[in-house]
Amino acid sequence: MKKYFIISLILTFSINALSQQSISIEKTDCYLDNCDQYENLPNIEFGYLNVPEDYDNLDGRWIKVAFSLVKSTSDNPEPDPVLIFAGGWGQPELHQTLWYSNILPVENRDIILYDYRGSGHSKPSLCADLGEKHLELIKQDLDFNVFNQKLNQQFYSCFDELKQQDIDYRLYGTATKTKDALKLIEQLGYTTVNLFGASNGTMGIQGFLRAAEGSSIEIRSIFSDSNVPMRDYQQGDLSVLYKEVLEKILDDCSQDPSCNAAYPNLKERFHSFLIKTISNPPIYNGESETVFNTYLINSFVHQLLYNATLHKDIPLLLEAFMVNELGFIDSIYPVLEELLLRSNGTSVINYTYDWKARQAKVSKEYEETKKNIPEYMWADFWLDFYTKDTTITYNPRDTIPVTSDAPALIVAGTYDPITAPEYSRIMHDRYSNSYYFEFPKVGHGVFITPCGQKMLKEFLEQPDKQPNDECIQSLASTPIPFTTSIYANSKVSSLIKKVAVDRNLLWIVILFVPFLLALIYIFREVLRVIRKKTYSALRTALFLSIIFFLVGLGYYMLATVNLGGLTLFFGLVDEAWWLPWFSLVIIILGILQLYRMIKESKYTFWNFGAIMSAVLILITAFGYGIHLF
Repeated sequence: MKKYFIISLILTFSINALSQQSISIEKTDCYLDNCDQYENLPNIEFGYLNVPEDYDNLDGRWIKVAFSLVKSTSDNPEPDPVLIFAGGWGQPELHQTLWYSNILPVENRDIILYDYRGSGHSKPSLCADLGEKHLELIKQDLDFNVFNQKLNQQFYSCFDELKQQDIDYRLYGTATKTKDALKLIEQLGYTTVNLFGASNGTMGIQGFLRAAEGSSIEIRSIFSDSNVPMRDYQQGDLSVLYKEVLEKILDDCSQDPSCNAAYPNLKERFHSFLIKTISNPPIYNGESETVFNTYLINSFVHQLLYNATLHKDIPLLLEAFMVNELGFIDSIYPVLEELLLRSNGTSVINYTYDWKARQAKVSKEYEETKKNIPEYMWADFWLDFYTKDTTITYNPRDTIPVTSDAPALIVAGTYDPITAPEYSRIMHDRYSNSYYFEFPKVGHGVFITPCGQKMLKEFLEQPDKQPNDECIQSLASTPIPFTTSIYANSKVSSLIKKVAVDRNLLWIVILFVPFLLALIYIFREVLRVIRKKTYSALRTALFLSIIFFLVGLGYYMLATVNLGGLTLFFGLVDEAWWLPWFSLVIIILGILQLYRMIKESKYTFWNFGAIMSAVLILITAFGYGIHLF
């Protein structure tokens, strides 16, 4: 009897062992929305990491963490990859795989990205429609407090949804999602890794360092940009920092003679405007009616302060708001809307759970800020929920700072509107073997600047050697090249999008056919002149005008794009002022050509071609506001 009992026990253990899942890699085809971009890039792979939802309960639910692997195309790649931790509060990152592979100065190392558990392409996706609900809320004209109340209701609905799915929010914070990253590195077969993070991605780095304690994974280097130090970051006075950074830029404008002449007393005028919008917000009737109340205007401006390349156009943006010329909204808004739509349940969990230990202090700061500077409040989305929530508890380990002696490059921008340099200095103190640099007049995310790229490249090649900081020295003495004059036309950016981005066949034909006909005709007329044959001066003048218009339009569009910033959303470089006059010339010559054709009854191919080309150009000019009336 004893013999049969032992055999039964052995069989039971064997069955349990076989049925129990194990952490593993599952390679798949591309699952992104833009997979066509990866068809000719066999070095970029996609997959899932299968892990337990609760690492202490292997018999419970198992989840999939989506990742991408950009393999080095170097003949002799280094064995240690760069692991990217996403910024934002639990926002997905895999949609930027191609962007990271192009912008990171890494040719001889693999690059790894992953969507934090619960977000993006990872499964399950927690409250994936939260961003859409936020967007619907924004479109309503709501008082700031009412807006936050309705927003908080959306979050509680999300948590009710998670509860119904038996999902424990505590399993989706930084401590667990970074353990996923450690398992990913192990499963992919790496033994050494370089850690890269910006903004909340630096929290990811800290979580990974903690998760890797006692593991066999070696940390070769740490690049930590626009830092969020564990325990010490979350603040209730974020609007104060926003106000300070905005006023720094406006002070720079006032000290620049050209900018001050174009936008006199801008800081004072914009402040008065914000106070006015509390009771009388501007309304934009674009693709949909939008009431730009105070916090929405500030949210709009705050988001655009992140990138230093946009700083030169901030005065132009503020002036447009103040005079209620909001045509640029239709071009910029979709970009900001796309960011908002990525919000999900993981976002509020990361924001609230990771920082809950500071709730009392942050709540006090938040109430003081609302009282002292209500005109500078912006929609943080999660902060109000954070200060009022009583359901989410915190992880005590999040109150303990993370330290490391791995080589680290710590960087910050002095014009960062969300993670002030003081937080990066905290990280510099905690990473004992680190180099610290502040980039003057740079916003959030230093690594995207040319100087940041240069220093990152040097650091990754030699982490034990301090990077050359000569490029930083020139930043302080280089003034912001403020845009002080443009050919104002907010519709032109839509034309560029249709042709260059959407590749709209109709508009490509509208622009290409007149240009091609004009070139062929001018070539034909040159040959006629050489052969001393008669030619039509009127028709030639019309086709030449069409060529000049299209070449000028293309040239100034390219010049404006190369100028960078927001200028393209407001118009073209100032030199494009003559384009509307050429629209008038084309109208006059086109009417004369039509009159001559009818009068002389010469309904030839070239007569029709000239008139048709003029009509297509005028459709473009009037459709996109490139005319005098």
